[in-house]
Amino acid sequence: MKNRVDIEPFEAPAKIRAWSSLLYHDFRLVWGSGVLAALAVQVRNVAGIYQVYQLTGSPFQLGLTGFLQALPFVVFGLFAGAVADTFDRKKLLLATISLQLVPSVALGLLTITGAIHVWHIYVFTLLGAFVEVFNWPARSALIPRLVPQPILMNAVTLNTMIIQTSFLLGPAIGGVLIDHTGLAPTYFWSAGMIIPALWAIPAVRRSGAPEGVRRTVNLRSIVEGVEFIWIQRIILSLFLLDFGVTLFGFYRPILPIFAADVFKTGASGLGTLYAAPSAGSLIGSIALLLLGDIRRKGIAVVVAAMLFGASLALLAMAQWFWIAVAVVVFLGMADSVSVAIRRTVVQLLAPDQMLGRASSLITVFAQATNGLGALLAGAAAQAIGVNNALLIGSGLCFVMIFATCFAIPQLWRYRS
Repeated sequence: MKNRVDIEPFEAPAKIRAWSSLLYHDFRLVWGSGVLAALAVQVRNVAGIYQVYQLTGSPFQLGLTGFLQALPFVVFGLFAGAVADTFDRKKLLLATISLQLVPSVALGLLTITGAIHVWHIYVFTLLGAFVEVFNWPARSALIPRLVPQPILMNAVTLNTMIIQTSFLLGPAIGGVLIDHTGLAPTYFWSAGMIIPALWAIPAVRRSGAPEGVRRTVNLRSIVEGVEFIWIQRIILSLFLLDFGVTLFGFYRPILPIFAADVFKTGASGLGTLYAAPSAGSLIGSIALLLLGDIRRKGIAVVVAAMLFGASLALLAMAQWFWIAVAVVVFLGMADSVSVAIRRTVVQLLAPDQMLGRASSLITVFAQATNGLGALLAGAAAQAIGVNNALLIGSGLCFVMIFATCFAIPQLWRYRS
């Protein structure tokens, strides 16, 4: 019979210990820092987009600004993952958060002096996005060190909520600040939010140095990340599943058509539709936290993909605006469950020295697929109408889901 001192920390009662472990000092610092830094970036991005339109009145230049925000993720994502597997991840977080002060302060100074031009916003948008590329894999690779493995899925879910929260709250905070204080103070508020995020990282007690043999960042180290995904069939199947569902089900670019032409709700309706996926993502993440660790992760991610595909068909058939909003909320929920499980499985199966590259591959894959999906959704909506495009996209999602499960049956059977 075991004495009390021999009992492992996670034998009983599991729920209480799981939640208390998530509040570990280091995880709390890293998570809080990530929330503040992400909100600061979104506030600055909203101010930049608003100012571009104010200066030019050009929808094309608005789109170009959004493109520049995503471009560094596709171009430098794999390299950033290799860097996170080579250098101290705490130092990388400290460096990337510090550098985010530069575009916020510079744009604030240029605006308050009246010297601002559109090209300034483009340059600092690219700089901020380039810095953010290196932040995410370093943060993701650090998370497994901060919590015990039985609650890693909860920790990954909370980490994923950083993005969801920033996309939901950042634009709202930025809009209020622009309306009530002006553009220059909004940029300075963005810089001010970065300061406490920067302060938190040195207080993290766990080491951020990668385990294993010291390596160099080169083409071979990047290729190793791709080879690892190809060999690890479970992770490959998750990537293929995400590719198929996102490529044929990327609905966000065609939401303005629903607002303007289908439901005729104008800008306010479009704002509601755009906010709905983020709200659904937060709901889905909270549900995952309440459920705790899901052992049959393969089945869970396949079911989430099926629900996503079915919801696309429901959106196509929605006759009332608020029904469409509810469906889009559900799309966000299904997507958040899939993302959290996918990232958790990568954290579980990838060795420490591969975590940065595996995490960055998820980001690169998502950004590239989103871009292709946006082009495909727009072309299909123009050619056959928005409702038919969604119905066909829903059907193709199911084809990809069944094809992936047939090609790699280990996915359906996978449990952690």
